[in-house]
Parts: sequence; structure tokens; C-alpha cells
Amino acid sequence: MCSENLVKIDDVDRKLLKLLSQDPEIPQIDLAKRLGISQPAVSSRIYKLKKTGTLTHFIGMDVKKAQLFLAKIDIVTSDVEHLLGSLDECPFYLNSFLTSGRYNLTVLLIGENIRSIISCADSHIRSNPLVKDMEFNVILTPIRNFVVPINFHPEKKKITPCEKNCGNCNLYLDNRCLGCPASVHYKGTLL
Repeated sequence: MCSENLVKIDDVDRKLLKLLSQDPEIPQIDLAKRLGISQPAVSSRIYKLKKTGTLTHFIGMDVKKAQLFLAKIDIVTSDVEHLLGSLDECPFYLNSFLTSGRYNLTVLLIGENIRSIISCADSHIRSNPLVKDMEFNVILTPIRNFVVPINFHPEKKKITPCEKNCGNCNLYLDNRCLGCPASVHYKGTLL
């Protein structure tokens, strides 16, 4: 990485980031008092940190409190980009990571029950010819609060983003899957 792209933060920025991570709603005047600087200086620092991408915020759900389930899928694939492209619009898809070692990709899926996540993994990952090998693990519980963005689909459609119809799926019909959260057939309540 080029040195000109490195974000420079000082001790005041670190303290500011720590305070905001503990309470994102803390008023700037309170931050100023705790940091020993003026409120305009706090505002300027927050602006700089946001502009560089060092500070960001999003609205999400706490996995524990919302009683959601997570799965970590380690994958060996020869075509990461195409595999990720096939997951891009999937409401269960949370994030992915390029990794070293035996597996070259880790995918996180989220859902209201484990069976739905397994169904998603079986139909979109395990059956994908780009996947040479995979290991599926359920994450039992995060140790710390784990807030995740949720990909809501307010317009439910008969055909899912992956071009399937949950109403015709045996897993859905056998109540082994809640269906896709983007589908009119979805039986869940959170996503």
C-alpha cells in the first residue's frame, strides 16, 4: 500500500473512535468535554475520519439479540469473482473474505434458522460447479456484540434473486427451509 494512502490518526482520533464505538449517539459537545477540545474540533475530526473511510456507521441487527444464526463456509474455488457474483443478491449472504491456506474463500451466511442457511448453502454453494471443496460450520454464538447489516427486500417476488421459486422447492414444501426472504413464499419474520 502506498504511504500517501495511509490514514494518519493521532491519540485524540483514537480516543474519539473509542468513545464513538461505545456510544455512537454521544453528542459532540460531550465528546468535546471528554477529549478536552472544542466542539468544532470534534466536528472537524469526525468529518476527516468519515471522509477517509476510517469512521463509518450503519444500521443493523445484533445477531444475539435478534436470535439470528450464522454459518461460516470455507471454500476452495478456482473462480472467486464468479462465485461471489452468484451470491451477490442473496439475502442470506452477509460477507466474504479471501483467505490463505487450504481454502481460498470464506463466506458468511445469516438466517432465522439453521435449516434455511443449510438449504441456501446446498443449493447455491455446494451444487455450484465452481466449488471444488467446502466446509460448512454453524457459528454457535458471537463472543461480543455482533451487529450486522441486513439486506431487506421490501418488494417480495415470486421468483427469487437467484431465479428460483421457493413454492416449488422440496426443502420449502417439507418445512426444512423458511424460503428466501426476497420471496413471496418467505415464512420468516425478521428478514
